[in-house]
Amino acid sequence: MRQFFRIIGSIAIFPIGWTLFTIILLCLPGSAIPGNGIFALPGLDKIVHIVLFGGIVWLWASYSYYKLNKDQWKRMLCLLVVCTLVLGIILEFVQKYFIPGRSFDNYDIVADATGAVLAALGQRLWR
Repeated sequence: MRQFFRIIGSIAIFPIGWTLFTIILLCLPGSAIPGNGIFALPGLDKIVHIVLFGGIVWLWASYSYYKLNKDQWKRMLCLLVVCTLVLGIILEFVQKYFIPGRSFDNYDIVADATGAVLAALGQRLWR
């Protein structure tokens, strides 16, 4: 399993792709998001935010782990959490002002931060 993550972590396309995937999903108009079936589950959007933003931190941390020494990597991990949270806040404002059918939600920011911090903690335990 570690070998699998080492391969994924050594290629920049995975964190870049996941980050772009997250941005694209959060910039979809509200009409593009189904409101029934599994998408109607209460709190599902918060879980999605945790996974998306946790994925950003996890993948970028994995990528940078093989490029930096241990101390640099620890600082990078903190920077990744902060940058990911800033991205989440910016995207909430983008949704509020520019994306039809989407709105600003403080709890989405909390979910973004939760995902980023959990991924960072997971990386520290993993490494």
